[in-house]
Amino acid sequence: MYRIGEIAKLKNISKRTIDYYTQIGLLNPIRTESNYRLYGEDCIKVLNMIEHYKNLNIPLEDIKSTIEMMKSDNTLDKQKVEKHFEQIASIMQHLKEEIHVMEPILQRLNHQQKELLVNRLSSEGRNLAQSLLLLFS
Repeated sequence: MYRIGEIAKLKNISKRTIDYYTQIGLLNPIRTESNYRLYGEDCIKVLNMIEHYKNLNIPLEDIKSTIEMMKSDNTLDKQKVEKHFEQIASIMQHLKEEIHVMEPILQRLNHQQKELLVNRLSSEGRNLAQSLLLLFS
């Protein structure tokens, strides 16, 4: 269990941000008898998810919806699931556009540089494709 300063330092974010995430219900710390907030490993996982989705430029409200959907007790809101998949489709479209923009730059790389990038992207792409196949099978 971590106190607010410890988790802030661990995740390299401000205490104020932790407070805000707690206020809006993203983080659910345990209160001690002396009213200190203690954050567990579940909070670390949520902070990792928030960081991941923020890096993808997903709005905090959508991140909150996704986290709530994942935490739900087997009751799925069809609209939230569909919205989440729309977000994934949007991210995939954005990546497709990024690749198209990068093509001229990639053409200027030498063979070794291209091979290095392709190998790195190939393993990540393979993992993504396997995850998508698991989701839809």
